[in-house]
Amino acid sequence: MYSIKAVTTLTGLSAETLRAWERRYAGITPTRSDNGRRLYSQQDLEKLTLLAQLTRNGHTISKIAGLNCEALRDLQQRAQGVQKDSPSPLLDQIVEAVLDYRIDRCELLLKRALLASEPLDYARNILLPALEKVGDLWHQEKLSIAQEHMFSSCVKRIVLSMAHSLYNTSSSGPAMLFATPSDEPHEFGILLSCLLAAAQQYRCYYLGANLPGKDIVEAVRHLKPDIVVIGMTKTPPEPATIEQLQIVVEAKETADSAVWIGGNGAEHWSRHSVPPSQGCELITDISHFYSKAQQWRMLDKV
Repeated sequence: MYSIKAVTTLTGLSAETLRAWERRYAGITPTRSDNGRRLYSQQDLEKLTLLAQLTRNGHTISKIAGLNCEALRDLQQRAQGVQKDSPSPLLDQIVEAVLDYRIDRCELLLKRALLASEPLDYARNILLPALEKVGDLWHQEKLSIAQEHMFSSCVKRIVLSMAHSLYNTSSSGPAMLFATPSDEPHEFGILLSCLLAAAQQYRCYYLGANLPGKDIVEAVRHLKPDIVVIGMTKTPPEPATIEQLQIVVEAKETADSAVWIGGNGAEHWSRHSVPPSQGCELITDISHFYSKAQQWRMLDKV
């Protein structure tokens, strides 16, 4: 449970705003301690974080206070989808550079955008749309696999270089470990998550894609991360991927670490996992990851 002081720190909302939202709109109903102080659950905190983000982006609190977290995330994703569907001269320039094999031009455009953007905006509004567009063009056979690989390598090089420059591995802050299990070759979800974690001063251990569960567990044993971030994109996941994920989740070495799983394959696995795996939390998208990481980091400081 969180005190009102912790919630104001984590969400950026004032105590007066929290009380007003509770009194006027009944959006959140905290419990009370024995001495009458407000106590907020993890779900309360997540909802307040979403409400804070949406109201800052122009939504009226009276119209959204009654929505649950899932509806609020859908509202946030629709707004991001409209933004993504808007024409982007930068995206057109990046695609043109890839089509012309001008990887130097592509790298320059991506680096300029990185310098001009906040990390979340860069990941959500520039890199993800560019990766999706290049992937779509490859599926349509409008560019070659060589061009797609050149672009992917360019993105990976830029992101890992930037992540490395943002955090200090010798610091005493919380740590995250990033990997995908066997038969899951898609790593851009964990790659972008690594960038966002580094921007929040996490110690980041990037293992990459397609790792056996026992190797991830061995790394956890030595590195002792606070959070293990697993990416799963294939839908449905390969049986070997699920098997290796279970090895990670059930290992005694990961008992002291939170396990966050994200991607389309993770959503599919979460819906069909019987019984649901203990100790795992589903991350719905890059914004959700950023918000969760921010909450965890702020709690480390409280």
